[in-house]
Amino acid sequence: MTSPARGRLVDWRAALDGAAVAVLVTLPPTVAVQLFKGDDLEGQESNLWVVPVVAMLAGFFLAGRRAARRRPEAPLVHGAAAAALAIGALAALTVVRRLVAGDGIGAPLVVTMILLAQVTVSVGVLGGYTVGRSRR
Repeated sequence: MTSPARGRLVDWRAALDGAAVAVLVTLPPTVAVQLFKGDDLEGQESNLWVVPVVAMLAGFFLAGRRAARRRPEAPLVHGAAAAALAIGALAALTVVRRLVAGDGIGAPLVVTMILLAQVTVSVGVLGGYTVGRSRR
């Protein structure tokens, strides 16, 4: 394993590798539920919306672990970086999808994305922490 360049805190290849895991675990169930249950009436949504939430938590946890395993000397930083890259990509996809559909971007969506970013990065750090903890 080669070390990152002197002075660099994050190995972006490791972070991208972890981010790919988050996207691959999170996106398919989210898209499937959106396709099959996206037209549910507000307040009468199907319980299937739990599946993407669980997939997102699992995906970001695994992303943090994956990145941290590639760089165990800095597991928390790499777990956070992987999660941040993944949620950034998913947020960009959401914005593009909404703009193409003509739904627009309002304050509630922005606040939701900010809070979701906080949660997912925290879960990524937790995944990285488990790698650092297991090395002791």
